[in-house]
Amino acid sequence: MTLLWFVVLSGPLLIGLGTCFLVWVAGYSAPATLFPEETLRMAAMGAMALMLTISRPLRNVLLSPGAIAKRPLRDQRHANIEQQATAQTQASMFLLLGLLETVSMLIVALSLMQADAGLALLNGVYTLALGIVAKPDFARLITETLKTLRQAS
Repeated sequence: MTLLWFVVLSGPLLIGLGTCFLVWVAGYSAPATLFPEETLRMAAMGAMALMLTISRPLRNVLLSPGAIAKRPLRDQRHANIEQQATAQTQASMFLLLGLLETVSMLIVALSLMQADAGLALLNGVYTLALGIVAKPDFARLITETLKTLRQAS
């Protein structure tokens, strides 16, 4: 699950490298300038700082064993409780990843629209740093979710 965590969060860095290639090598220019460059960068930096600040509390709320055990799964065809705990932990991980990636994807869209290669690279590095800051201990989380599910049943 750790590998999957970082594969998903490395997407903005790959997009940032692609944007740099488009701007620096292929001569891509902005189709529309929505915001002045400094305003866009300051707003993006503020959003990144806010997400770095709230990432651990958000992780603690969404990935607490009690919250994971209560979260229903769409597919309930698990052979045993261990598989159910793993599936619920994975589903919760993707919920957290989706919330963490929201700001990154908005910044990717704005950097592509404004052809801002520097912001695209900065966003990619930020997303990997966010992944390191917010990464949960998946083995411990599955074990604690399993304990919570066994107590509930």
